[in-house]
Amino acid sequence: MFFRIAFLAIGAVFFSGPAALAAPPDTGQSVAPALSDPKVFGRVVADYAIASGENSAFDISSGELRTARIGLSGKLYGRTKFKAELSIDNDGEVALTDAYVEYKIGGPMIRVGQFKTPNSFNEQTSSKYTLTHERAAFTDAFSLNRRVGVAVLESRERYSYALGIFAQNIEGEASFGGYALAGRVTLAPRFGALGLQTHFGVSARYRKADTDQPLFSYSQRPASHIPGRILATERFAASDVFIGFETAVAKGRFWAAGEYALTFPTCAACLGDDALSGGYIEAGFMVNGEPALKGARFDRPTVFSDVDEGGLGALAFALRVDTIDLENAPTSGGAYNSYTIGADWWLSAQMRLGVNGYIIDADLGETTAGLDPAFASMVLAGLGDETVRGVAFRAQFDF
Repeated sequence: MFFRIAFLAIGAVFFSGPAALAAPPDTGQSVAPALSDPKVFGRVVADYAIASGENSAFDISSGELRTARIGLSGKLYGRTKFKAELSIDNDGEVALTDAYVEYKIGGPMIRVGQFKTPNSFNEQTSSKYTLTHERAAFTDAFSLNRRVGVAVLESRERYSYALGIFAQNIEGEASFGGYALAGRVTLAPRFGALGLQTHFGVSARYRKADTDQPLFSYSQRPASHIPGRILATERFAASDVFIGFETAVAKGRFWAAGEYALTFPTCAACLGDDALSGGYIEAGFMVNGEPALKGARFDRPTVFSDVDEGGLGALAFALRVDTIDLENAPTSGGAYNSYTIGADWWLSAQMRLGVNGYIIDADLGETTAGLDPAFASMVLAGLGDETVRGVAFRAQFDF
């Protein structure tokens, strides 16, 4: 019911488009054009991963078109912004990612459509600018994602906030079902004497599954999108609460960031202390370039000399320690710690080649639900400890 109401509300906005775009009455005063600042944008990302398990039959050497996207953004009558983007993946599946309009009311903006819930520094940072190819494990395990919704948001140089109510993802995926309430507040003090740009934030989300949809489950892959899952719970949660704490700092060519997140599921078998958790710490630096910490996220880095202009581009190096713990589910989903070293060559600010090497130390859970067959076989055999080592390559271009 909630989704249908939200969909009708959003549909009313979009179907009123012809009226909104109709020429306004001639009052003798100049008006902004119906469409201004149009921008076509997109990206192509290709990955290749080689990885194997120490105790299992897990062994991959495979590549994929991670995503290819095309979109259009602009303004309507100089005040209302819009964005729409389509993506296609390795299986040829076409999906709508972002599709929303924004209207500024003084300082804040009202955003209506499909977009990410305002949670997590790492999730809000575009994958175009994350040095490790995959985001922190908790962002996928706790299903931080895009949903159809309405939000009030404001972003200033030193602070930002966002608060929204959401239905399910427009693709109707079960893990994105029901409805959600989400909010995020950030501060960005700058310590001029030290030359530090800092970021501190907290976000929360409550989500509830529809009565006619599957319950929520929690799972994660071993540091790459290509293999199947190494951790997974059964479907057991009718609702949950996510709380995340985040911080980041940048100075010149150096940066660091970290987050810690908790999810509290609600279910008939939950005992009240069944929190699931995850977090990461990362640090890195650039050569012949600088990272950009702004807008409560990392943004496009600066490359001092592009290859196509006779320069050498920029190099970026990073270390990340990442953890995810799903063991407090009624049937343990397992836990792992991962250690990643990454290197990128930015040929320009729009093109990069990257490599990630990683080691994952995992305690497998008690269920085979949703697991890669190699890890499911270990669970069935009563084997719980696994170490996965791998290397992943990425080629990326955006415009």
